[in-house]
Amino acid sequence: MLGGLTVALLLLAACSPQESSRTFQLEELNSSGVTGTALLADLGDGSTRVVVDVDPAGHPEMPAHVHHGTCAELVPQPLHYLNNVIDGASETVLPISLADLLAGDLALNLHVSAADMGTYSACVDLN
Repeated sequence: MLGGLTVALLLLAACSPQESSRTFQLEELNSSGVTGTALLADLGDGSTRVVVDVDPAGHPEMPAHVHHGTCAELVPQPLHYLNNVIDGASETVLPISLADLLAGDLALNLHVSAADMGTYSACVDLN
């Protein structure tokens, strides 16, 4: 009886779902005043929903991306484009699993505006 229970518990552990969502606190950059969170939720089909919710601090529309690298050293070319953060909110479904987003050196960043793509308003390392 104990052997069967042990096997059943091992099977349940092997079948347990991996982390289904993760919330990250965005770090304000360049005295932008932008603060808030990015929620990444695994949709179970190899894709991830990214929900950005920030205090826009006077920035009505901010482009957002996932980049290789870290907030300290971003690779300039975006890996994934997110929907612009408009009035502090954005939601995008990316064709990559949450596990894959968290497995590499990736960062999610916001730009001050489309006219000023060289200035970042907020960022978080995805690890």
